[in-house]
Amino acid sequence: MIDIVITDDHKLFAQGLANILAETAGFNIKAIFNDGRSTVDYLSNQSADIAIIDLNMPHFDGKSTIKKLNEKNINIKKLVLTMYADEKLINDCVELGIDAYLLKDTEPDTLVEVITKVVNNQYILNASQLINKNNKIEFKDDFINKFRLSKRELEVIQLVTNGYSNIKIAQKLFLSPYTVDTHRKNILQKLEINNTAELVKIALEQNL
Repeated sequence: MIDIVITDDHKLFAQGLANILAETAGFNIKAIFNDGRSTVDYLSNQSADIAIIDLNMPHFDGKSTIKKLNEKNINIKKLVLTMYADEKLINDCVELGIDAYLLKDTEPDTLVEVITKVVNNQYILNASQLINKNNKIEFKDDFINKFRLSKRELEVIQLVTNGYSNIKIAQKLFLSPYTVDTHRKNILQKLEINNTAELVKIALEQNL
């Protein structure tokens, strides 16, 4: 059994993450905290295999939480799960001895795999690969913000790129084909392009 502690100041996200991980055989959510100080206090007296830690939190941010865990010689794996794709942050966290660094848009299956590998000492944290990967993500985020693409529009773009028809996209996203068609028209208008071929080309170039 892998015992997990989750620390994230966004309560809905933390609980949603806990619900997802709790469905995985062999995973046990021992505690959920919304600030770093509570996490450190808990782990000073209770054991767990891995702590999933956000970076932006009150009462000890993520880096301060990791530092405190280190200072107290608390033996626990540390996985940073954040929305920040920043080279300096990655380097800072690596220097603090984290075991993994993932973004919050990571697929659940990937998160489960990384947790399992980290706990079993099978995961190799490669800082240079993380930085290269996250630089691409920052580029993608700039593109998304520039054209004001919504989360739903991004989902439609990804499915179009994968060759899904409007009907298949509608089934996948639990929408009506009419709504999907409206999303596609809005996407083309925002990107100032004329057809699906151009959309797919841009999606591939921007790593969407």
